[in-house]
Amino acid sequence: MVLALAWASPGLVSSNDGSHLALARALVLRGETTLGDEVALTLWVDRSRRDGHDHSDRPPGTALLAAPAVRLGAWLDPALLQTSLDTKEIVVQPAAPRYAETYVARVQRLGRRAPPLLALQGTALALALHCASVAALGLLGVLVLLRRRGASPAAQAFAGLALGIGCLWGPYSTVLFSHVTAGTCVVWAVLGLELGLGLGPSEPHADPVPRRLPLVLAGLAAGWAASADYLVGLLVFGVGLSAVPVRRWLAALPWVLLGALPIVGATLAYHDAAFGSPWSLGYDHHANFEFARERASTFGGNPLHGLWVQWGAGAGAGVLVLSPVMLVGAVGLAVSRERRWLLGALPWILLLAAHRTPAGGAAEDHRYLLPLMPLLAVGLGRAWSRWAEGTGRARLVAAGLVLLAASSGAFAWSHVLAVWG
Repeated sequence: MVLALAWASPGLVSSNDGSHLALARALVLRGETTLGDEVALTLWVDRSRRDGHDHSDRPPGTALLAAPAVRLGAWLDPALLQTSLDTKEIVVQPAAPRYAETYVARVQRLGRRAPPLLALQGTALALALHCASVAALGLLGVLVLLRRRGASPAAQAFAGLALGIGCLWGPYSTVLFSHVTAGTCVVWAVLGLELGLGLGPSEPHADPVPRRLPLVLAGLAAGWAASADYLVGLLVFGVGLSAVPVRRWLAALPWVLLGALPIVGATLAYHDAAFGSPWSLGYDHHANFEFARERASTFGGNPLHGLWVQWGAGAGAGVLVLSPVMLVGAVGLAVSRERRWLLGALPWILLLAAHRTPAGGAAEDHRYLLPLMPLLAVGLGRAWSRWAEGTGRARLVAAGLVLLAASSGAFAWSHVLAVWG
């Protein structure tokens, strides 16, 4: 799966992943928070401006996790560039055609210095492998959760394939956006809590002694989820609170906080270095979108409209039209013990629906919901176990679910690839 997703990577596709890459290169290669000439990778869109310097407007968690890949890519860049110059062939596609055309046009129009995209082929290769690996790790978390629930191999396979191919998780696993990173962290935070506290499909009567390492890893995953996407902090908090009985939290909390401390501390330190305060975000200094500078205006939209756009058919962007199989996952959660996850996620879902751009801006899809998709995939496995195993009518249900997943994959991939060009 990792190699298939890496092979499918188009390279840079938008100002979003360009901004993450520019930030990662600034931090890893120069030890700075300012972007310098590499602000061009943001297409001068997803950037902040403070004291005359350009910064990424993105949360730092995605860039921090990609730091080893960026370092490796920078080491590979010169060799691949030289190969391209010698052979007059591009070895690794560094960017989608639409992004490349926009990049060149804006650099020329503004008369600014910028790194040539051809010189980033090693970076594109390393990031493709990184993004695919993170996505596969999220899928592995789903399979472990289902295995702990006694799901059959068929149920696990269906859930994994539906997540990896049948929804937006697949396309966004090929690019450096934050959503898959955050989703992988969410599912591993939930898994870490279960392993650390002995939770699962049936709760034991006696409280076991907490296992510290899984709880520390749960805290690290939860903190990294929030560092990758600030709002996902609300999701992982709500789901974690709903997944763990109140009486268990006193035993778990110190270890969870210990795990979260390093990444939360690094995130606050980045804010302080870049924007003058641990509590000042890149969005507070956005160079282009005034609404992004205030939380009230960022989340000042109509939540009913947002719900229809993200979950229904509004703007042709919602789960209903692009990934309908994931609605089955929501139903699977609702009729199982994991309905608590949906209740815990509800505040995040409602706040997200009030976002000023519920369809993700120019993307016109429901990518903001991707951090929840691994948990919905667990719901798919539960739905398969409940309705699609057996003979007679169950076989018809199984065939219908497979057809729905295949159709969802075709809808999701064709839509996203058309937008990215």
